[in-house]
Amino acid sequence: MAASHVTTRSILSSFLPRLSGSTVSKTSRFTTLYSRQLSHPLLPSFAFAIPSAIHLNVPGLLEGIWESILRAVPKKKTSHMKKRHRQMAGKGLKDVTALNKCSACGHVKRAHLLCPYCVKEIKDMFKENESKTTTEKQMTAEKPVDQ
Repeated sequence: MAASHVTTRSILSSFLPRLSGSTVSKTSRFTTLYSRQLSHPLLPSFAFAIPSAIHLNVPGLLEGIWESILRAVPKKKTSHMKKRHRQMAGKGLKDVTALNKCSACGHVKRAHLLCPYCVKEIKDMFKENESKTTTEKQMTAEKPVDQ
């Protein structure tokens, strides 16, 4: 049972790659290759080379394009209005072509939808009926019942 007990450090070290100091080599002026040795208790150890960095003559390359990089940066913050114009460009409202005449009132309405004028009339009619019933209930509640 004691042999099966393994510390967390040994578990992590078995999965993490180790950098071998003897395998670090410089192959050329531009490229540096590092060898990583991956070890796992169940697998045989092997080493392979991974290019970790490419060294270029960066100051020599940047001298020619440095001024153009500086000129490519915006000088002022883009205003809210300009941003909104750019985001909303080309997204205008589409024309409604599916229009019909209402068979009940004759107003123009959208196809496959209820006529807004007729719907308004029906709502007004329901409101009138509701107000009449509430007033009638109030009147009957105020009258005393004679027995």
